[in-house]
Amino acid sequence: MKKLFIASAIAMMCLSANAFAEDDGYGNDIPAARTEGTVDDGYGNKLPSNEPEYKSFEEARSASSYGNSGNSGNNNNQRTRLGIHLGIGAALLANYPTDKEFVRQYGDNEWIGVSGDIGLILKFPLNPILSFVPELNFGMAYLSEEIKDAGGDDYFWGEYKVNDAKTLYNINIPLMLRLQAPYVYLEGGVRLSFNIDTDHEYEYTDKDGNPLKYYDYEDDDYKTVKRDAEDEWKVKTFIPSIVAGLGTTFLANGLQCDLGLRFIWDLRGIEENDKEIYAMENKKLRIAKVIENESSLFAIQLVLNMFF
Repeated sequence: MKKLFIASAIAMMCLSANAFAEDDGYGNDIPAARTEGTVDDGYGNKLPSNEPEYKSFEEARSASSYGNSGNSGNNNNQRTRLGIHLGIGAALLANYPTDKEFVRQYGDNEWIGVSGDIGLILKFPLNPILSFVPELNFGMAYLSEEIKDAGGDDYFWGEYKVNDAKTLYNINIPLMLRLQAPYVYLEGGVRLSFNIDTDHEYEYTDKDGNPLKYYDYEDDDYKTVKRDAEDEWKVKTFIPSIVAGLGTTFLANGLQCDLGLRFIWDLRGIEENDKEIYAMENKKLRIAKVIENESSLFAIQLVLNMFF
């Protein structure tokens, strides 16, 4: 009887230990949690010195599910990236003089056109949400307006109009800070533009705005009717600007991409000859009036960046 009692007690102890053992969800027992300072994995296997130690199965599983993948994502987002920058949008002329003498000579501000940039972009993370983002771009801006009262009626083309068309080419370097939130970013900074060339011509169109064309027998091709006037327009070389924008970040075919809007305000007038002098006189007095022409560019661009 005494032996039967002892055997029963031993069996109950074994059963109790198994009842409170922790399993891994698949029916396999998990060894008891390690005490702090141990160096094995609970199965008698030694851990590497840089391996974290966990007190329970839940702690280890949580760290495996979130901690490691989070660290991997963080490291990936903290990597410096080089990419391609594309921007295209509308261009307008701001700070145009409103003096009546100037407007009588040059007309109202009806300039409108296209602005574009293509180049390289570098994203250098400063911390998880803030990055320094410089660019190196080749830029172009095209502006045009109709010259009032310059049109006419020709026996061959009929009624026609004349447009003043100006094209500006530059190398520009935006230097920006970017604030990154989940799926959204805000950016702001300055842009340093160096104008390298210009085109200026007068374009002739019909009353509906279609270019007038003639046949060139020497080149055996149709050409548009226009007059070159490059010497009539000179611009300053260096133009600083303020840049601001917002957009979203996404993955496309494994590449990190940005799609957003960008606003560019020139802080300096583009005209090299930025003063117009108008002289008026009567019987007793001769007056010279100086009008400053601080006309500057303003652009709104749709931006696409692709990082490698």
